[in-house]
Amino acid sequence: MIAATALVRTRTELRRAFGEARAGWSRAAWIAAAAVGLAALMPFLSLPGVHMDSLASTVYLAVVATGLGLTVGAAGLPSLGAGAFMAVGAFTSALLVARAGWPLEPAAIAGAAAALVAGVLLGGVVRLRRAFVAVSTWLLAWLVWLFLLAFPSVSGGSQGLIVPERRLLGLVATPTVHFEVALGLLVITAVAVAAVRRGAPGLELSALRQDPPLATSLGVRLGRRRLGAFAASAFLAGLAGGLAVQLAAVADPASYDPFLSFKLLVAVLLGGAAATLGPAVGVVVLGLIGLASDPFARVLQLPVERFDTAVAALLLLGVLALGGGGIVPWLEPWLRVLRRSSGPRASQVTLCYKDDRDVPREPVLQADGLRKAFGGVVALDGLSLELAGGETTALVGPNGSGKTTALRLIAGAAPPDAGRVLLGDRDITEAPTPERVRLGLARTLQATPAFTELSALESVLVGRSVRRRDGGALKTALATPRARHEQRATQAAALEALALVGLERLAETQMPELTSSQRRLVALAAALASEPDVVLVDELAAGAGAEELEGLVEVVDRIRRRGMAVLLVEHNLRLVRLVADRVIVLAAGRAVAEGSVAEVAESEAARQVYFGGQRL
Repeated sequence: MIAATALVRTRTELRRAFGEARAGWSRAAWIAAAAVGLAALMPFLSLPGVHMDSLASTVYLAVVATGLGLTVGAAGLPSLGAGAFMAVGAFTSALLVARAGWPLEPAAIAGAAAALVAGVLLGGVVRLRRAFVAVSTWLLAWLVWLFLLAFPSVSGGSQGLIVPERRLLGLVATPTVHFEVALGLLVITAVAVAAVRRGAPGLELSALRQDPPLATSLGVRLGRRRLGAFAASAFLAGLAGGLAVQLAAVADPASYDPFLSFKLLVAVLLGGAAATLGPAVGVVVLGLIGLASDPFARVLQLPVERFDTAVAALLLLGVLALGGGGIVPWLEPWLRVLRRSSGPRASQVTLCYKDDRDVPREPVLQADGLRKAFGGVVALDGLSLELAGGETTALVGPNGSGKTTALRLIAGAAPPDAGRVLLGDRDITEAPTPERVRLGLARTLQATPAFTELSALESVLVGRSVRRRDGGALKTALATPRARHEQRATQAAALEALALVGLERLAETQMPELTSSQRRLVALAAALASEPDVVLVDELAAGAGAEELEGLVEVVDRIRRRGMAVLLVEHNLRLVRLVADRVIVLAAGRAVAEGSVAEVAESEAARQVYFGGQRL
């Protein structure tokens, strides 16, 4: 009975997946499928001047470059270690085949695993600035190469390590078989990388690349996501290296010098790091240019391998001089007509709001004695506050009074020198920001934030990703039923968050096209998409005109009616008067007045320190 139920469910999910794939199929997909089919037939066309071993080797390099594109393009980390990971995979596979008698397939997988371990061990560099990432991985490329030269017992010395012939997938491992296997691996890699880029992992990586503080404030774990991309690239490089070394029949250290890593990075940038197929296109173009440049190198009596590196360096300078986009992104305007948009529409979502009359105003967050000093300057001195669900508390004061510092301490962006923060009954004083977001504490930033390469909906999806349970890179790449179901639910929740701030009609609008006020509302929607119990809002009305104030009042009121506790840092006193249930006035890091709007308006201390002669 259980088996029959599982079979029916599997059949239903396969039918649904097939329907979704067919609905999203476009002319571009047909063209890509036709291109793969023609490529697969290439060995049987007997084309003059085509050497299958060189062609198969190029496709293996394209696999490495496609994986590297995830690190360079999506994560924004300029890694120069792909060749080193390829060498680790190649020599691990070669040693297992040559000295332990392993079959080729498990030896190649072991090589990929060894490269993965190396990538994880080196993974600490993903937290560094980009320049240090490039330097660290470049040093790795040199260290691996020098290690191979220094230990001939591992590398086989100047003759290299001879790799005995093995069968591949049950077939004689001819160059044609290697080409077909490499092409299949490239297709699988490209599809998986494309799925990851479009899914939650890709959005989070993109967000971290564009604005790390904003992404981190939304609960994105910087180290985990970047390490995942870096390790995946290392795994693919090791797998391709473990297979390609059998094609070459010899593991030669000269084939894995540091300039291989440099050429792979150039290929990624040349083809376009922002596009899934860009790195593979870059490898092909770089190979064609290499073929054309070889005669010039011989005429000039220059070493061919170094001449290729010089050409690659010139190409890199050219790409950077033209903006760094690459070939495929430059062709994007012409390729766009081949695609069909399948994005969701805001009109498909129906919203239901709670009534605050049914929401008990119980304390959900407490801050007790928060203190923070920067050198000899005390920014916050003993601040205590309590936030209740369904209540809006305004934190006001002159510039430099410690308002934003208070939000940073509560959100975990900075550690307090003294004091503690409780979310419900849990002490979160030592918890990092992503953990606080998961527990129900969200925050917007003071500066006008935006992920400039994303749409409004995609920006909100970054905030929603903290609530995903089946949105990991592996499940996303495999498009499991749970991952696809969660993706649909996530889209609906993100659209609902946009509707909560009144921007559902701008869901597909790119962030640079929005006004400053609209960007702030999108950032607020991204914070709300995480389903917080407490939301910290920093200067919501900054940049908003008088005609937009009424809309902001409605937005804050909707949030309050949802039962959330709102802590609003604001300079616009009219907005404070219209939305605040309680007001706390700060001056020189201390609370000098607290109470309702009317009570604070009558406070002599508040008027003298902050308001002067004006009243709320």
